[in-house]
Amino acid sequence: MFSIHDEEAIKKFFSWQKIPLFRYAQIENALYKNFVFDFEAMQTIPKTLREQLIENFFFFSLTCYEKISSENGQTTKILFKTSDGFFVESVIMRHLTGRNTLCISCQAGCAMGCSFCATGKLGLQRNLTFYEIVEQVMFAAKLLNEEGVILRNVVYMGMGEPFLNYENVKKSIQIICEQKKLNLANRRVTVSSCGIIPWIQAFMNDFSQTSLAISLHAPNDEVRNMMMSVNKKYPLADLMQTLLEYEKKTNKRIFYEYIMIQWVNDSLALATELAQLLEWRLAHVNFIPYNSWEGRGGTYKAPSRIIIENFQRTLEKYGIPSTIRATMGDDIDAACWQLARKKGEEEKE
Repeated sequence: MFSIHDEEAIKKFFSWQKIPLFRYAQIENALYKNFVFDFEAMQTIPKTLREQLIENFFFFSLTCYEKISSENGQTTKILFKTSDGFFVESVIMRHLTGRNTLCISCQAGCAMGCSFCATGKLGLQRNLTFYEIVEQVMFAAKLLNEEGVILRNVVYMGMGEPFLNYENVKKSIQIICEQKKLNLANRRVTVSSCGIIPWIQAFMNDFSQTSLAISLHAPNDEVRNMMMSVNKKYPLADLMQTLLEYEKKTNKRIFYEYIMIQWVNDSLALATELAQLLEWRLAHVNFIPYNSWEGRGGTYKAPSRIIIENFQRTLEKYGIPSTIRATMGDDIDAACWQLARKKGEEEKE
């Protein structure tokens, strides 16, 4: 069987069965515009075709294993189980401004092994297919649609490194941004990477309007090597040169993620280094207070709000805009892989 999101497979099937292609447009409209996830409910197509579709195509390969929301209703975490038994997560964030953002996963687990990241402790289990990525978006879009609101923003900041699953990520972006499908604006889609240089170069050519976020977390090689093993393969100087090329080609601001960890990367000396590294660049820094998770042993902790604000003020002196990310969903383990790890351990017991 094939995914309903596999347009090429559907059109080949239609050609083989001598079904007119306008029928695909009807399916496309029902699926992506009206969120109809049941072939029997697609009354604009003949019954015989509906039966053929049921036999040959599916809407979801992922199963919604658990869905929980925070007490204030702002955050909903969706835990999916793949057909081969892995757990992946998506998180819906309903901001007070009325903006709705979905954070999605592109891999089950992650191979990068960053010292501060829960997902990295799992290791890479496998890449997600393009349709497994799209299914996360469709599930959340329908959920928000039932609430009377529209999904506006999608960020590839969940489990996994997007640029190590580039072709599937690429195809999923094309699907969710296509006008006849979900029609998300490219600029409202953000792909977050820890800095895989060859794929940043591919990304700037393929998606000049899609936003790029870089997990930076340190302004020099010494600290970044300690936190992120990827820096040993793609050192900071090489990464920043590639990002300068990205800026020149796209004229787009890059979002730099900087997780704040007490006594690791939160000193004012490092703040000055970061400011000098990003000065005169198209940059916006997103400070993320470290979110403690079970199993880390308490080694890492978030610094106080005052320290983060002092760090931020240093950047302001250099004219670099920044924000401090508001923590959301702490009561439902909304940080990457927290819930998936718990469920995986429960199933092994």
